Amino acid sequence: MKKALIKDSVKEIKNTYKRFISIALMAFLGVGFFAGIRATSPDMVDTIDRYYKEQKVYDIQVISTLGLTNDDIESLGKILNVQEVIGSFEKDGKIELENSEIITKIITLGDLNKPLLLERKITRK
Repeated sequence: MKKALIKDSVKEIKNTYKRFISIALMAFLGVGFFAGIRATSPDMVDTIDRYYKEQKVYDIQVISTLGLTNDDIESLGKILNVQEVIGSFEKDGKIELENSEIITKIITLGDLNKPLLLERKITRK
């Protein structure tokens, strides 16, 4: 029985070898892709964790439509496992510069969410 199954399988592969090679290549590609994702995932997590710590990115943002008072900020600081609470102010605005308008959002965060300048381009008309 076992010999007949192996003999039949080999015969089927010989008759449809192009289909067999295609299926085998798809399986190898899928396994390779999965192995690559599994191998790089810890490095990606470590990289983003290190970047967040260097740039001091905050973990949670509490937003209120009416705004938060200093008492609210102090109450948030008393929550268990909260290390630091910092209040901020935001203002949307428009800057008119040389016949053009620039829409801006000004956020005061102190030493949190430090931007990282990758490239500086100055264009003038």
